[in-house]
Amino acid sequence: MIWKRQDLSFKYTKKYVEILLICAVACFFFKQTLLLVIISFPLFLVLFQLYYFRKVGNGLVFVNDKKRIRLMKGTTAYLELSFQNNGLPIWNGAIVLTFQDCIAPFDADYNSASGFYEVNVPFSIGYKKSVTVQIPVVGIRRGLSRIKGIEVNIPHPLTEGSIILNYEPYILMDAIVYPAIYTIKEEFYPSRLKSGELELNSSLFIDPYFPVGTRDYEPGDQFNHIHWKASAKTQQLQTKVFTKVANVSVLFLVNLADGYRMVHDFEKKIEWLASHIEACYKANVPFAFGINIRSSGKRPFIYIPIGSGDTHRVQALEWLSILSTSNITVPFENIIRYIEAHEELPMSAYILSQQMEKYQPILRTWEQKTSVNYLLEYEGENYD
Repeated sequence: MIWKRQDLSFKYTKKYVEILLICAVACFFFKQTLLLVIISFPLFLVLFQLYYFRKVGNGLVFVNDKKRIRLMKGTTAYLELSFQNNGLPIWNGAIVLTFQDCIAPFDADYNSASGFYEVNVPFSIGYKKSVTVQIPVVGIRRGLSRIKGIEVNIPHPLTEGSIILNYEPYILMDAIVYPAIYTIKEEFYPSRLKSGELELNSSLFIDPYFPVGTRDYEPGDQFNHIHWKASAKTQQLQTKVFTKVANVSVLFLVNLADGYRMVHDFEKKIEWLASHIEACYKANVPFAFGINIRSSGKRPFIYIPIGSGDTHRVQALEWLSILSTSNITVPFENIIRYIEAHEELPMSAYILSQQMEKYQPILRTWEQKTSVNYLLEYEGENYD
């Protein structure tokens, strides 16, 4: 069963039918034609109500497609609920939507209690019709907001009584609020010893697969860089000009554990990491990050490997959005040793942790392979 039905005031409707039927039968036997006609009208209404109550909502379908709404704190979006109706029409109904309070209703009728919002919006749909209900919401705090319930309240259009339909399957739509992101002043410097994929005019390396033009031949140019078609057209040797590329990649490691507890500035560290991820994304710098929170899978902690682009950014921000102070942590030195043994270190690494002197001896070997930047606890607050 997709919809769980609940009838309100239905028993009173049955009593009305019984009383009116008794009156109609009495009028028939005593040949009170005028009174029988008068009683027949309310009897018809009540019988129609019985039929409507039994059938309405049977053909109502909620389009339960998987969809995620992404917001920043303070930004607005719409929860879109799509319905199809293959049964009796619904007039002057209402939808009650319940969701967690990471998001809040915006310019809508709602109630709040125990970490949930209940939004009440009008709802009507005809026979063989499709309707999409848009509910404006605003991001309140970092986190994932799941829709816990959809309730459709269907009043009878003529007399008292209503039907309440509760949607029973798991609702696939949710909304996620990303951490606050601040503008930071950080430059990620390229490697002088290794080629990469980031376009950089000052780099010493070129991408031999992407020529961007030609120039006149100069002594010392490589023979395989000569552009023979261009040379034939100009009757002068032409050399291919290639895109200059550099290797710029960053690893962020953040320690969220203070002994057996979460750090007191948990949110600030999350925002620090989210801001640096956004800076890397805008600069097209590949990044990875590790956090000492336990996770199931290949690695025993949360780790996003080196990558770049929209998909990588969204994956990283969604991980940061769902973290909680109730998560289980792992020792920070464990993730340092794991990364050193199983992952390739990028060009630079940023280590954000309290008690840094405890981990510096373990990171000495990293300093021989990459540029390591040690950041103290309070440095996460120095960005506007």
